[in-house]
Amino acid sequence: MLRIINPLKIKVSTENSITVDYTKIGETPIFDICDNDGKLLESGVLYSPKTNIYIKCLEIGQYYIFVLDGPHIISQKFAV
Repeated sequence: MLRIINPLKIKVSTENSITVDYTKIGETPIFDICDNDGKLLESGVLYSPKTNIYIKCLEIGQYYIFVLDGPHIISQKFAV
């Protein structure tokens, strides 16, 4: 049975910034942001429930964020 553990909420703040709203399950969740080709654009740690992530340039398009939180992997597609 598939269930959503702790969904991500992504808000595009500016052309080079997004806000990730996520309540962690484990101690230190980490994230990767990739483009449609799988190119890694940014990675880091989600320290707080709302984390601003600055990316040098997000062009118009679709992107993916992957969060590794303990044994859980959460992914979310978002568009700019």
